Amino acid sequence: MADVVSEIPTKKSRGTRKALKEKASTNDANIVANESTISPLSDQPKKEKAASKKQQQPKQQSFEQDLLEMQEKMEQLRLEKEKTEELLKAKDEILKQKDEEIENRGKEQEKLQVELKKLQKLKEFKPTMVS
Repeated sequence: MADVVSEIPTKKSRGTRKALKEKASTNDANIVANESTISPLSDQPKKEKAASKKQQQPKQQSFEQDLLEMQEKMEQLRLEKEKTEELLKAKDEILKQKDEEIENRGKEQEKLQVELKKLQKLKEFKPTMVS
């Protein structure tokens, strides 16, 4: 027997690729361009503090207005809730009265039926009188 060794096919490379080169993004270019035009930092904090105080006052006022509006709305909702509760109590009272009326009518009807049965029995009962 002869030893036959078959060759194993190997993968062929598709081609050579080059690594991508990094490009400077437009943001980086803008940052580099703006750095040269920025004025000294010592002037900006003073202006920012003054501007921030002016912004805080309207924010504070708007917050207070919002708070007052919310309080007024809460008061209106509370009053509306009280009115609704009063209406519900009144309706509940009316329902209780109607329920009592229905019960009383039922009892009265039972009494009348019992009385009717008694009268029917009396009518059927006819004693014969011997003279």
